Amino acid sequence: MKNGNNGWSGFSAFQVFGDHVPMDGFKLVVRISLDPDQVRDVIAERAQSQAPLDPDFARCLLRAGLGLMQTGLVSFVYASGCEVVVVLLPDAVLSVGESLHIHDRIVTQYAASLALLVGKVIPAIGEVYEFPNVGVVRKAVVALQSTLEETTPSRSAHWIGAQMRGRREAFHPSMVETLEEQMAILQANGVDLESLPLWWWRGMAVRRNGPEVEVFDELPDGEELGALIV
Repeated sequence: MKNGNNGWSGFSAFQVFGDHVPMDGFKLVVRISLDPDQVRDVIAERAQSQAPLDPDFARCLLRAGLGLMQTGLVSFVYASGCEVVVVLLPDAVLSVGESLHIHDRIVTQYAASLALLVGKVIPAIGEVYEFPNVGVVRKAVVALQSTLEETTPSRSAHWIGAQMRGRREAFHPSMVETLEEQMAILQANGVDLESLPLWWWRGMAVRRNGPEVEVFDELPDGEELGALIV
């Protein structure tokens, strides 16, 4: 199952390892992803009692990600049903040791919040990136969202496939390799992609604006999305 992270791979050179204090003007970003096999297993376990695509589970993923704004350490959060990207405040990491502590705190809080919402622990993986300026952060998030939107038919078909497994119906990933096959299995299970909410395609975001917090449940794309990150 594709996780929608191919757009992010072009920025892998900015990943940093171990303790790290950013250089002046640079932006530290934490990216959190989930084990895809665990996600499929959870969807399968819930299949008997959930609607097609398990929108309640998808909302739990979003809530856990957007809730990271409550740490007081971040300025912007982008969340989808695949992963979360957190932009740290400029003064969040000022000395040696803080970056590892904040990484661990953010990843742990995300996993704990998700476990409370879903009732099951799903392993989360965190990575730290140092971008030279906000412009590169914008490009990375826009690329991530673009890939998420492009892979929505595949992602949705694999979620339906997981539900089919959970109901002991025949399914194998080879059944949804083409767009035509993906659309066919979705339609057979009563899913109209065009009628799904925008957040299913593009994710959601939350931004700190002074003392206020702004939530974007109908995200724009491209440069308009990038402009939300300051």
